[in-house]
Amino acid sequence: MSSSPRLGLSYLSPQQAQKHVTVNESLRRIDALAQLAVKSRSLGAQPPAPVEGEAYILPAAPGGAQWSAMAQHDLAVFQDGAWARIVPKTGWRAFIEDEARLVVRSAAGPWSEIGGGESAAKFGVNATADTTTRFQAKAEASLFSHDDVTPGSGDHRLKVNKSAAARTASLVFQDAFSGRAEFGLTGDDDFHVKVSADGSIWKEAIVVNRATGAVSLPFTLQSAGSAPNLLVNGDFQINQRGFGGGALSAGAYGFDRWKAASGGANATLSSYTLNLASGEIEQVVEPGLFGLASFASLAVTVSVEAPGADLTVTFGSQSGTISSGAGRRSATLTLGAGDAGNLPFKIRKASGSGVAFGRVKLEIGAAATAWAARFSAEEVRLCKRYYYRLGAQAHFVLALGFAFNSTTVEARVEHPVEMRANPAMTVSNVGNIQAGTAGYSQALSALVLHGGVTHSAKSAYLLATLASAVATTGAGNRLQSDSTNSGLVEFGAEL
Repeated sequence: MSSSPRLGLSYLSPQQAQKHVTVNESLRRIDALAQLAVKSRSLGAQPPAPVEGEAYILPAAPGGAQWSAMAQHDLAVFQDGAWARIVPKTGWRAFIEDEARLVVRSAAGPWSEIGGGESAAKFGVNATADTTTRFQAKAEASLFSHDDVTPGSGDHRLKVNKSAAARTASLVFQDAFSGRAEFGLTGDDDFHVKVSADGSIWKEAIVVNRATGAVSLPFTLQSAGSAPNLLVNGDFQINQRGFGGGALSAGAYGFDRWKAASGGANATLSSYTLNLASGEIEQVVEPGLFGLASFASLAVTVSVEAPGADLTVTFGSQSGTISSGAGRRSATLTLGAGDAGNLPFKIRKASGSGVAFGRVKLEIGAAATAWAARFSAEEVRLCKRYYYRLGAQAHFVLALGFAFNSTTVEARVEHPVEMRANPAMTVSNVGNIQAGTAGYSQALSALVLHGGVTHSAKSAYLLATLASAVATTGAGNRLQSDSTNSGLVEFGAEL
């Protein structure tokens, strides 16, 4: 062996002449490699006026008369007016002056940082960091404290940043390295708290809307008042019109508050499942009914029960897709700045015709909460704000009044709830409605709203014309349906 295995220092041979040459060469090599420091590892061409002893780690494809003959990761050391090439071995360390970093030569070739500067590519405390988890610490406690040395302001903030709204910035809590809880900005800019029983299936426990501060509890059963459904009769159980299912022309109402959209619809109800055979159904929603000035720029979430196919839902100017599947499925829409006033809500199959789903809910916020029906009496009251009917059953008393003359009876109807607006009145089968007292019962020939008085959302005045002149002027009268169940009076203030 003519040289040492680690530093490549030349050995002296027996009877070697000019031994000082070999010794001096080894001393120069020791001077270059002991306490090794290089000017840079990024300079691409040899400098024009190097200083004696300068050293560099060469980058890829180095340039220059002498550097071009050397390779990436080599050491180039300027000694005795020329550049000397030194091929580094695994484990050699060097300090890079222009980066203030300590690096080590790896077996694979590159020089890798080992710490000692102001930053490090990886750092492990009692653990081995990797390229994904670049900082790791194994300890029973960790402390991040305010700066009382500089001193600082006395505050301390832990910041977790992400590149875009659709990315995630969060803290995850694990059991045996399997996730059990997570909080942060997960997939959007709302604040989420999630939990998991197995580390793979996660459930949203809390969602805080970034714009409104509204808190949603998606898997916590709440009273209807705490997370209101903006839709009235979302489960289609109120059916004052007696709709038996089937085709609806555009604008025609079936179940209370639900009408066919512009293309018509065909719908039937089986228990709590609506079968929408074709078309689209619609409900116009009032922000004021729920204490809101407007829906503009709000995030709203639509959820349904077990849709059999993908659904397209539209609210105002925004549309989204609810994917088919078991359980409650949802889609969140962020309304535009122009989505003010009363807004139409529509739902249909995303493509083709024929889909089944149940219990439709529209709510403020970016997360769906559990279905919670209103009390039945409250749901009926909300429905009657827009529509109700009198009659359609034998001897049903519609109103009480008095005979204005022998052929005319005036009567007042108190609406069961204050309606949305002064309602329109529709009369069906007027001949099956009677005016009468204990002494007579006479069919009507006409029943209209009284033109000489002011009506309101709370009450209406009716003017009934008898088919025969049998009434006693000034006598009390009642208006009622006959025994055929067909006489009907409807009041409507739909949107």
